[in-house]
Amino acid sequence: MRPYIIPGLILIALTVAIHAVGTLGFLRMLVRYRPMWERRAGVLINTLTLSWVVTTLVALHTAEIAAWAAFYHLRGLFPDFETSLYYSLCSYTTVGFGDVVLPKAWRLLGTIEALVGILMTSWSVALLIGVVTTINQADMSQANRKPGEVEPESR
Repeated sequence: MRPYIIPGLILIALTVAIHAVGTLGFLRMLVRYRPMWERRAGVLINTLTLSWVVTTLVALHTAEIAAWAAFYHLRGLFPDFETSLYYSLCSYTTVGFGDVVLPKAWRLLGTIEALVGILMTSWSVALLIGVVTTINQADMSQANRKPGEVEPESR
């Protein structure tokens, strides 16, 4: 059996777990504060909300990249953590410069990380589209209300 199979599966599970816990927790927080930001909706609040979403997603991806880098470093696949982190970032984002490579026995682990990175990024894009759609719907609902009309009950 190849040395990267079991660690690869564990790293995939860890990456998905980080993303799941992070995005589900974040969504719960958004739902909790939704009535507040809908009441104060406007360009500034919407921009701050979207900035918060993107920052949170980048933080999640950074944690996932760091988990892969920690494995590379602890396994001694690169000379230092900085190189491990650099390689992980290049693989996860599918940039893949090729100036730093895994040892031959482990090289397929980098492609597994790239595949997982694409999936996690797609997940984040879907979440971001959902938030933008929700904000847009709230703006449209607010714009279509007649002056003096009472705001419908929060969801």
